[in-house]
Amino acid sequence: MRTEHHRAEVLGKLRRSEPVEFLIPETTTYANPSRPLELDDILAFEGVRLPSVKSPFNYRGAQVDFKTKRLLPFESNVEDNAATIFQAMHEIADIRPQAVLLKWTVNGEQKKHYIDFLLRTTSGKKILVAAKPILKLIETNLIGLLLSLSNAGLDGIADSVTFVTEKFASDEAAYNADQILLARRVRNDPEYEIASNLLRNIRGDVRFADLLATAEIRANRRTAIWNLIDECRLRPVSAGRIEDNSILTVIN
Repeated sequence: MRTEHHRAEVLGKLRRSEPVEFLIPETTTYANPSRPLELDDILAFEGVRLPSVKSPFNYRGAQVDFKTKRLLPFESNVEDNAATIFQAMHEIADIRPQAVLLKWTVNGEQKKHYIDFLLRTTSGKKILVAAKPILKLIETNLIGLLLSLSNAGLDGIADSVTFVTEKFASDEAAYNADQILLARRVRNDPEYEIASNLLRNIRGDVRFADLLATAEIRANRRTAIWNLIDECRLRPVSAGRIEDNSILTVIN
């Protein structure tokens, strides 16, 4: 079990006045995937501009695309969160960061801007996405630029252009997306079937922790619950980070 999950479980039991056992398990309880995990080579970045890995002004780093195993660099917390959320969205088939250079002219002066993401959906639609904090969008008038580009036409580069801010790419939404991506990797089919059968006897809402109560190994059941959330068979009642005390609606 991950450290943060163990802390949450213990604190939850203490709040509910339930007994807490501090035992070291004899076997691994972090994950038991039905299909062996493969360590794939990370593929090279394929955009038109690779951001530097260090900056004294903003948050930078890189993650690896869950599907394509390509490097996904980011230059802000919003970009980092957005990349994680996009990977968890079933309708997004491909994510290309820093893949398009936009050029335009203002009063005879040529300007340029590297768009943060080029997304391709499962239906084949291409979408340009600027991922920026809302204040940055306002300060740079990037929204006006994106509207101008959309009105002028995108010359076949993409079908539409939009933006996301910290409201969409929040830390809570990124946490949920990250748990979904992890659950996909370490899915345990027998435990998934047990959790799936539990839902058949439930109508309405259920607390996340209550679905863990009968689990022999809670980490495996936790993974199965996230698989069910990923498949929209469980849906959180309220927005925000999904935790053990979160209320979920069963969708049968």
